[in-house]
Amino acid sequence: MKLNLTRTFWIRVAAIAIILVFSVFLFFIGKQHTVLVDNKAVMVNGVELKALQLVEVEVNTLGSMELAARDRDKFDVTGQKHKVTVIYTDANWEEHTIVRTFRIPLMQEMVMILLPALVADPEGDQSLWLENYELPTYAMTAPAEEPVVTDDLAILSDI
Repeated sequence: MKLNLTRTFWIRVAAIAIILVFSVFLFFIGKQHTVLVDNKAVMVNGVELKALQLVEVEVNTLGSMELAARDRDKFDVTGQKHKVTVIYTDANWEEHTIVRTFRIPLMQEMVMILLPALVADPEGDQSLWLENYELPTYAMTAPAEEPVVTDDLAILSDI
């Protein structure tokens, strides 16, 4: 009887351990992030890089989108490792394709890809074209609620 009890105990402990390891694995691969793609003029190392006239961007085969100058859009992705593909036409009407991979830290919610910086130095450091993005504080505060008038004749009582 004692042998059977310890055997059952160890099987239960192993099952719980497998479930915990599996849940941690699912947390890592299922974490959702927002990738903002920005095609605005940007300053990098004191040099202003102009926005591209028209660029096609794809993140992880989620579908591509075209961005004109001064546009910004977003992709919702899961996981940490991603691939961005940028297709653009230069001043000589030659089409260029840039493919880069990047990792998003686990607890980081949003990142922004600066397209002019990526196109200017496609083999350069990732920190020049990929940056952490935090929502502005004014976007996170709720507006003050206005009082709701429920009596149509209440306006006449102020006269």
